[in-house]
Amino acid sequence: MLIGIDESEVVYIHEKPKSIGNSVTLPQDIREKQKLEEIVLALTEQVTYRLRKNELLTSTVNVQLRTSDFKDFSHQKKLNSLLSNTKEIYTCAKELLDEMFKPGMAIRLVGVRVDNLTEKNEKQLSLFDTKSSEKQDKLDNTIDKLKDKYGYDFITRAGNLNVDDIVKIRGKE
Repeated sequence: MLIGIDESEVVYIHEKPKSIGNSVTLPQDIREKQKLEEIVLALTEQVTYRLRKNELLTSTVNVQLRTSDFKDFSHQKKLNSLLSNTKEIYTCAKELLDEMFKPGMAIRLVGVRVDNLTEKNEKQLSLFDTKSSEKQDKLDNTIDKLKDKYGYDFITRAGNLNVDDIVKIRGKE
């Protein structure tokens, strides 16, 4: 008998994530807000794709910026309802970017994260949910199915077309 060796089977319990995020360190400083918005859109698309794959909804969006001199800025916002759709989460992330970004800032890192996750089947229904939100959810699910079938990069939003010129961002887990 050897001391310190355990022959019992390892039991792995898969747990849902408590937050989902993605960030990218840029190969050069970016000072243009429009380019930062494109990067935030690409990151948001990746984060929401993973959110839907895990059948989760979020109530908090967080955006992080790091300048070339390593100053960090981070803002977050609580959403009015639980979401997983890209359009509404991107709208919130863009608002957070607008709050933090000042003209002339040299940004070297951009990150998007969602927190306070809830199982999709635990969502409380609201009297104020709109038909446009349902349409957006259907669109996102269709895009997710195409990405699953043909690869993550098979389909992309028009706002992401120039992001590969800035930095290679991949949605593969």
